[in-house]
Parts: sequence; C-alpha cells; structure tokens
Amino acid sequence: MVKVKNRCFVMFLLDTHVHSLIFRIDDDVPQIVLDRWNVLKCDCEEGEGRNEYVIDKMKTYCRLVQNKSMPYLQRFEGGIGGNNNTIHKQMRFRSSMSSLHNDRTIVLADIVSTSSERWTYEELDDLIYAFRKSLNHFVKSNCVNGLIGMSNVESLSDNYLDSDDAFD
Repeated sequence: MVKVKNRCFVMFLLDTHVHSLIFRIDDDVPQIVLDRWNVLKCDCEEGEGRNEYVIDKMKTYCRLVQNKSMPYLQRFEGGIGGNNNTIHKQMRFRSSMSSLHNDRTIVLADIVSTSSERWTYEELDDLIYAFRKSLNHFVKSNCVNGLIGMSNVESLSDNYLDSDDAFD
C-alpha cells in the first residue's frame, strides 16, 4: 500500500509483467546447511503434498490476514490460492518436471490474478518475508534471501527485439 497525504492506495500487480518470488541460498553456507536446502528444494519442486508443510509454516510468519488465511493450492505443483482457476488468485511452485533446475533457488513462478481476485505488491512483500523466515527455519541458518522477479510480458514473445525501435 502506498501512502500519499494520509491516503492509502492498493498497488495491484502490473498486468504488463510476469511476476515470480525467487528465494536463493547464500553461496558460502556449510555443506550441512546446503544438504538441508537441497532436501527442501526437492520437496518444494516435487509438487502437491510434498510442499504443503512449507506453506503451512509460511502462513505462521505472514503478517497480513489475507495471506495467513490463503488455502493450499491443490494442484500438481502445489502452492497457495483457491482451486478455481477462473476466479481465484494462485501462486505455484516451479516444478522439477518442467526441466532440471540445478540451481540454488526455490521459485514460486506462476503468480496469477483473476478479474475477481488480484495479488497486490503488499501481499507479495509479506509472502517474501514469510517464505524467507520459513526457509531459514528449515535449513537452520539465516542464509536465504528473497525477491520479486518481474519480466515484461512482451519480452516473452519471439519477436520482442525485431522492431525497428528495439535499440533506440
């Protein structure tokens, strides 16, 4: 929420961008912490049922009531949000089935709003805080950081750089 002269404005996610929540473990962690991270990463990316405990823990750290009460998403990837794709906002874990993710990140990649339920930047910020606290709890170290990733929807098309003014 943005305050301007005692007024609050809700900032909904931009429709022009694809959003994701990205969590990364520090490069210099001891092997035992990295081993815990790898188990956690596998659980998150394996999908429904395997990552529900992460969502449950995350909700205990949320500050916003609407995030605390968000249901677990009953989908292959798992995540949070209502189960009706046409009316409920959702957020899904990146799936290990889509490709091999041999990296140090856990990603909530599919952040979807609908015409009746829209994500706000305030909610994403609260989820970053809560997920970071949860992931640090599970690896038993303060070594996980989080951020909101954004990319322009048009940059995902094959001809994004084909226009004459692409490099102006």
